[in-house]
Amino acid sequence: MIESDKQTALISVQPTALTKVGAKSLVARGRADLRNNEEAEEWLNKGLLFYNGGGINETNSEVRKKRYEDPFACFERGIQLNSNHPELQFWLGVSFCHGAADRRDYAQAATWWRKAAEQGLPSAQNDLGYLYASGRGVIQDYIQAAFWYRKAAEQGYARAENNLGDAYLGWGGQGVTHDNTLAAFWWRKAAEQGFAIAQDSLGFAYSAGLGVTKDYVQAAHWYCKAAEQGLAEAEYRLGNAYRDGQGVMQDYVQAALWYNKAAWQGHADATAALRGM
Repeated sequence: MIESDKQTALISVQPTALTKVGAKSLVARGRADLRNNEEAEEWLNKGLLFYNGGGINETNSEVRKKRYEDPFACFERGIQLNSNHPELQFWLGVSFCHGAADRRDYAQAATWWRKAAEQGLPSAQNDLGYLYASGRGVIQDYIQAAFWYRKAAEQGYARAENNLGDAYLGWGGQGVTHDNTLAAFWWRKAAEQGFAIAQDSLGFAYSAGLGVTKDYVQAAHWYCKAAEQGLAEAEYRLGNAYRDGQGVMQDYVQAALWYNKAAWQGHADATAALRGM
């Protein structure tokens, strides 16, 4: 073979060889990523089991402490395997925000919730909004709070829908324009998903005529929905409805029953109302 032929042969063979090596490398990397993702999921599930108290008898302070330390370690291990996993990012943020006091770090919670929020996870968007509203871990910013609440609310996340309703009622000039109609609109969305706080707020809106036509029957309806879930404020308000015959037949026995339920949860106004009866 003459020299020019040798060079031509090399040119045709070398790219093929490199392509095969590259393809094998990509396949191996893909398999490693898949294994890491699967293992990260396992650590997420293990962490959630610990966080929810699975298999833990919280009889002493050391065991209670482990309830926060163990899931933190699991979520952290999972993040090491897949740093872009939004649920692991979210739960690591939860661990920093609500975990053991010696690990509590709102700035870190904000960092991890932002990572998950930017990937579209509604729970992280809502909780990042909460940090902005409260000024924990970030500079207080109601505009940013409303921005992230809306992101989550538009995905149908009930807690964010409720928070956005609260924003429209109480944050006039701070992030959103005060608007009772929009407050009731977002409360209704959350209430219809069974979110007790929103049900109570919607009941209050009907009772006071905030953003909706005043309707005591509807008010009692939503108070009852929330009270049946054990929300003390709704139990108290339902007691008022029975005492005054607003939206329901006047019934002092029922009033006392609901006052009593709220009082047992430490609701001071319900305790006073019960004594007054």
